[in-house]
Amino acid sequence: MIIFIILTALSVSIDSFVCGFSLAFSRKKKLNIVLSIAITVFIMCLIANYLSFPLQKILSKNVVNLGGIILIIIGVINLLNTLKKTSNNLIKVNNGITQSVIAGFAVGLDGALANLSLALMGLNFFYVPVIIALFHAFMILLGTIIASTSLAKKLDKIGILSPLILIALGGYKILGLFI
Repeated sequence: MIIFIILTALSVSIDSFVCGFSLAFSRKKKLNIVLSIAITVFIMCLIANYLSFPLQKILSKNVVNLGGIILIIIGVINLLNTLKKTSNNLIKVNNGITQSVIAGFAVGLDGALANLSLALMGLNFFYVPVIIALFHAFMILLGTIIASTSLAKKLDKIGILSPLILIALGGYKILGLFI
């Protein structure tokens, strides 16, 4: 049973790797990215875990599409800000913690839905949200570490790369390839 939970957590956290990789380009405090996203995912999973029966009728697989749309919006706003090089943003998405929480919500929706499905299968223990959040944190951390390599630093000079990665990840989620 624990192997099933671990495989589920791994499958829903792969998008966090890409998200962590992309967000790490524009942030110096990578620990804030990891913690913000992991805490957001944990809270979402915890809520889904303990409210599984009332949420069963509200949530569906279409919620993952919302996560994709949010990532696309973050990417487009960052792309526009990069292209305009302005400090006056309409939405304060460049604030690192705010952006990480929004991204955590976007990548955590599928984790919360996976947690919901596990809870409906009778696996509504406290450790399920912990495992899912830890896998998200690990994948985000791995993404930020790889973003710190010399090749990634060369890619960082392409200022629009980070927003384009978020837009592509959002499109990928909308297509349902992470489900």
